[in-house]
Amino acid sequence: MSAKRKATKKVYLDDPSVLGEHAPTIHDLMTVADGIEVRDTEIFVSPSGYTKTYYVTGLPSTVHFAYLNRFFHIGADVHIGIHVDPGDNALAMSKRTKMMTKIEAEILGEQKAGTNKQIAFLQQQYQLLEREREELRLGIERLFYVTLIFTVSSPDRDEFVAACERIEREGFEGFLIREAYKEHDLGLRAVAPIGENVLRHPIEMTATALANAFPFTNSHFSHEYGVPIGIDWSSGHLNRYDAWHENLANHNMIVIGTSGGGKSFLLKGLVSRSAAFGIRHVIVDYDGEYGALVNALGGVTIRIDERSPHKFNPFELSEEEEKLPDGTIRRFVDIKEKISEMERLISSMAHLHSDTDHLDAYTTASINNLLQKMYEEDFQFTPDPESLYERKDSWERDAKGDRLIIRQKRSQPRFSDFYTKLQRAADEDNRLEELLMRLRRFREDGTEGMFDCYSNVELQDTPIIHFDLSSLSEKSLARKLGMQVVLEWVIERFVKKNVNMRKRVIIDEAQKMLESEDHAHFLEDVFRRIRKRSGSAVAASQDFLKFAENEHGRAIVQNSATKVLLKQAKSDKDAVMEVFGLEDQEFDDLVGFRKGKGRWIVGEEVFYNQLNAFDEEAELFSTTFAQSEHQLAMQRRELA
Repeated sequence: MSAKRKATKKVYLDDPSVLGEHAPTIHDLMTVADGIEVRDTEIFVSPSGYTKTYYVTGLPSTVHFAYLNRFFHIGADVHIGIHVDPGDNALAMSKRTKMMTKIEAEILGEQKAGTNKQIAFLQQQYQLLEREREELRLGIERLFYVTLIFTVSSPDRDEFVAACERIEREGFEGFLIREAYKEHDLGLRAVAPIGENVLRHPIEMTATALANAFPFTNSHFSHEYGVPIGIDWSSGHLNRYDAWHENLANHNMIVIGTSGGGKSFLLKGLVSRSAAFGIRHVIVDYDGEYGALVNALGGVTIRIDERSPHKFNPFELSEEEEKLPDGTIRRFVDIKEKISEMERLISSMAHLHSDTDHLDAYTTASINNLLQKMYEEDFQFTPDPESLYERKDSWERDAKGDRLIIRQKRSQPRFSDFYTKLQRAADEDNRLEELLMRLRRFREDGTEGMFDCYSNVELQDTPIIHFDLSSLSEKSLARKLGMQVVLEWVIERFVKKNVNMRKRVIIDEAQKMLESEDHAHFLEDVFRRIRKRSGSAVAASQDFLKFAENEHGRAIVQNSATKVLLKQAKSDKDAVMEVFGLEDQEFDDLVGFRKGKGRWIVGEEVFYNQLNAFDEEAELFSTTFAQSEHQLAMQRRELA
């Protein structure tokens, strides 16, 4: 009986005949396998486009947090594969000892020869190796062998070639990168989801360097029903943002950028696109930059100055709405909060021209007591909303004759009412005479009495209400007081109403409010009050140091779920890095940002966004084309 010889067959992983049996072939890894062509210098897949593989053979001597982020900014799609194998610490220490011995010999040779050109460099290398060896010995660091492979892909040939040329000609500072020539299919297998490291080119890396390699940004950030805010400039993905998203702790935002960095450009884009989604806005405009945009969007501009026909009474009290757990709406009047806010406003008035000479505890307590008597005793307001209205037994037309009403709002207190009570109290208590003198200028007939009045403005059903403060004198500090009065009135008449409506209040040049303790405290409280009522407060500033150096400013940053960093000034580096937890490389990237580009921190997500404007939008978003009503009036006078 003859023995039969068993047939054998060699199996190659890239043999198409073994699909599904062993490891997948390159064809398995492609979404569209038809038309695949593996070339020496690239991979071509029709219709997907072109792909080239590279691997890293050396790192810079110093690496920063998320240092691989720069790989995503070459103008094409990039995918990175990181393959990690544990190293032998004892072997690594021995290797470093040998290298240190060699460097010592080189230094000694340089000294004997009298040539000192390389000594400084060699000493630096020696100290670096010594530190690494000591950290490995103490267990502070661990050693890994890491293969870093990345692919560059694009369906467009020109884009693909340009991206590859940028890597091969310009490179990345400190990185040693090689093309996987004739091995692009192996490199693709290492980067693809199968994660098969068949193209092994390991480099030594400590645990710290390995941890810093991972890019903690989301190039595909998007809220499903959010407002389009631009394009992720590394991936080209559309970013949508919803300030009211359920995953965010609050709806507040802070936007920080140097002058010319695109702060107003970004906010105008956010306002115009949010308005299309039914979000109502109030803009408190310090420099009068938003007029053209507001007019184009059908909003209303209200100019604030001594000659303006628009009057605002900050002492006015309104009912507010609160949504209960069962879905019903409770209406009430928060008198205690109003008294507290008016106490702060009066303190701001008293300190407006003497910020260093603060009111004592007795005077502050007297202000609170007089306000409580005015609201609760003189005007007899209670938490019941009906206390705000006159009781009538018959229907009558409203002031415009448009509708029948059976109740009418009662007269509201104003600054003169408080001042009269203070005057009577000072007649009996001379400790209040100084406060009386400080506040005299704010009476109706005083030099700064523009806010001692009855309100004559009703918030119309418009998408945007714009308060232009640019006509107020900055030298007299009236503009900062105007910001406080307008914000107080906006909270009473805008934020507290329509609890189910999404509302956003933008405070431009918010750092101006941080220049005095009273205004800084008030601004922080504005963010708290708007947040409490499900609104969104937005602080925009070109002077971040004032936020970083002020406890109320830091509280605003910390309590804003959304933070946007635009182009930054080098002088703010330490403050920005400390508050936002950035590394050197991340801050250096911010310095080079162009207009509209920003680093967004939304909750726990980080992404880089570029707001691109259409031709029609660009003119409205650019501050150059936007003028305040005051500036326009001055131009008309010159022409006349």
